[in-house]
Amino acid sequence: MPLREGLASKSAEVRFHATDMNAGHARPQRLKRLIRSHWSVENQLHHPKDRTWLEDRHWVKNKRTGGIVTMLRSVACGLVRKACLPALNPNAYCPERIEFFSRNPSLAVQQVTGNARL
Repeated sequence: MPLREGLASKSAEVRFHATDMNAGHARPQRLKRLIRSHWSVENQLHHPKDRTWLEDRHWVKNKRTGGIVTMLRSVACGLVRKACLPALNPNAYCPERIEFFSRNPSLAVQQVTGNARL
């Protein structure tokens, strides 16, 4: 079905994946779950970091510094995503959560030191 009137229908896409599983273990539903879980890292970590902190646009000359900054962003992303505070909307996206902690730095400190409810 086309996305809008006047456009041609898009043909089905075929993807090929390699595995070392034998035929007994490589059932279609299991393969589908494994392939989709592979992309969960991209969807749950890399995409939010790039959209929130524009990570792909930042260049650091020193590889060691770049690694540290990347690690800190990953930790911050996880802390922000897992935060469960009464004043924070549980359905809020990462940028909204970061804005919340920017307005409430004491709660951010509680989150990092482990005194916040997760």
